[in-house]
Amino acid sequence: MATKACKCKATECEECPEWIFTFADLVMLMMGFFVILWVLKPNPGKKGSDNDSENDYVVKIAASIRAGFDYVPNPQSRDPVDRQMIIDGLSRTHPPGDGKMGKSVIQPKGAVGTDDDVTNIRPSDHATEGGKMLFDQGSAVLTDQTKQELDQIAEMIRGHRNIVMIKGHTSLDDLPDGATEQQKMDLSLRRAQAASDYLVTKGVDARAIRVQGCSTFEPLSQGQYTVDSQALNRRVEVEATNTLIDDLQVKPETSSGDSTAPSGGQ
Repeated sequence: MATKACKCKATECEECPEWIFTFADLVMLMMGFFVILWVLKPNPGKKGSDNDSENDYVVKIAASIRAGFDYVPNPQSRDPVDRQMIIDGLSRTHPPGDGKMGKSVIQPKGAVGTDDDVTNIRPSDHATEGGKMLFDQGSAVLTDQTKQELDQIAEMIRGHRNIVMIKGHTSLDDLPDGATEQQKMDLSLRRAQAASDYLVTKGVDARAIRVQGCSTFEPLSQGQYTVDSQALNRRVEVEATNTLIDDLQVKPETSSGDSTAPSGGQ
C-alpha cells in the first residue's frame, strides 16, 4: 500500500530575529543621546514666568552633568549652566555657616613635626622646641644627630632673654640593675649639662639656661622594655619659658640720700 507524502508545513520559528535586539539597543542609545543634548541646551526661560523653578532645576542638572565630564566653566560666559557651576564650586569650597567667615569644609593642617604624636609630660605654660634629642645607652656624649637638632634650637633661642629649661632623662636600661637612684640622676644631669654647654658654644646666653635632671621619673615609653622603646627615654628636652632673665636677676640697691642718719633732738 502506497503512503501519501505529508503536506504539512514545517514548524515555523516563533522567536524574534537577532537584528531586532540590535535595533532596539541602537534606538535606546539614540534616545539617551538626545536626552543629554536636551539637558545640556541652556534654557533660562523668562523671569517671572511659572517655569522659573523648572528651569532652575534643569540648569542644576545640566551643571552636574557638565561637572561629571570635567567641564571648566567660563567666568565671562552668560550661560546659566556655567554660572550655576561657578556657584556650586564656591559653595563646596566656602559653604555658608555661622559667623562672619562661615565654615570651611577644608580642614587646616597643623605644623608637621618629627614624631607621629605630640607627647605632653607635664601641664605647663612652656613651649617645647625641636624633637626628641636622644643619647646612646649609658652615655652623656652628644650624638651627631643631637648636635644637629641643638643647632636648630640655638638658631631659634639665640638673642632672646627668655629662661630656657634643659631637662635630662634616663632610661631603665642605661645603667646596670644594681645602679642607685643617685647614679641615674647624675646621668640625666650630665646629659642636660652637655646640651647646655653645646648651646653656650653656639651663642646662647648662659644666664638664660637652667639645667635639670629628671632621672627615670618622666619616661615617654612606659611598659615597653625593648631596645627601641627605651631609646626614647634616653633624651634631653629644651623648653622655652615665658620668664625673662631680668625677672630673676637681683637689682642693685639705689642710695636714698645721705649715708649718715640724722641725729635726734636733745
